[in-house]
Amino acid sequence: MKKLGIAIKVENLTKQFETTLALDHISFEVDEGEVFGYLGPNGAGKSTTIRLLSTLLTPTDGTASILGIDIHDEPGEIRRIIGVLPEEAAHTHYGTISVYENLKFFGKLYGLSNEEADDRIGYLLEFLDLTEYEDSRVETLSTGNRQKLAIARALIHKPKVLFLDEPTASLDPIMARKVRNLILDLSEKENLTFFISSHNLPEIQRICSSIGILNKGRILKLGKINDIKESLNAMIQYSIRIQNDPSQFIAVLDSLDFVENPRVVHGTLVVDVKNPDENNPLLVDALVSSGAKIIELREEEITLEDLYIKTLEGQK
Repeated sequence: MKKLGIAIKVENLTKQFETTLALDHISFEVDEGEVFGYLGPNGAGKSTTIRLLSTLLTPTDGTASILGIDIHDEPGEIRRIIGVLPEEAAHTHYGTISVYENLKFFGKLYGLSNEEADDRIGYLLEFLDLTEYEDSRVETLSTGNRQKLAIARALIHKPKVLFLDEPTASLDPIMARKVRNLILDLSEKENLTFFISSHNLPEIQRICSSIGILNKGRILKLGKINDIKESLNAMIQYSIRIQNDPSQFIAVLDSLDFVENPRVVHGTLVVDVKNPDENNPLLVDALVSSGAKIIELREEEITLEDLYIKTLEGQK
């Protein structure tokens, strides 16, 4: 099996904007062929990171490399081997020319021959369901179709590393799933590397194997999703279905020192339990002794949303 190298290497990357420290000495690596999710609230520094790695901004300190190419030394080569889908991508086209002309222009910028550009454009238009709009002026397209065109533009030159900022924004569910499948397919079959910044946590959980969680310019969590879940799993969430009114047992659960955040969700008690193997019998005894008629006690799989919220809450 071929050993994969490092696609993105970031070392103490820092960006200061006057009095604002947007990135504070962050470091991480992304392997070739990996789909990496980059998460954080608005203003965390996600877009700044992408702009630095794509050489649109210059770091205040630190460095980074893409496939071994230093962002300081060879910015032109970096731009040749990467594709970028910015957050505002749907609004960055030349509106008065056609879909085809937009893609042909960018294909030529990347050095594609006429034949190469036409072959690539034809494939991307068909895949993204844009063929019927090939001759339409971009300003006449819907926001969703402009987003699809932006995705095509990012892929026009077959980049080796793609930076995608909210890639499925404005797309309908069918097309969003198609784009997710494309990302996974390109990652697996062509060894392309994806760096995806998104607020769509279920989407990130579907397609990313590793993540970084950023807030206030610092990386709080970094690694494989499953490993991070395990590190947060000292408290495991359980759903408890009972025949009685569940709200009357909140006080009972609040009195247990191994239970946190008892609440009622859609008529079901939900709790976080510390060391459940040891404490679940005590939890059941406390409820039964208080008159609860338990129907089911079920462990809930921790989601990326749970992981994300716990990580940010842990910073407070």
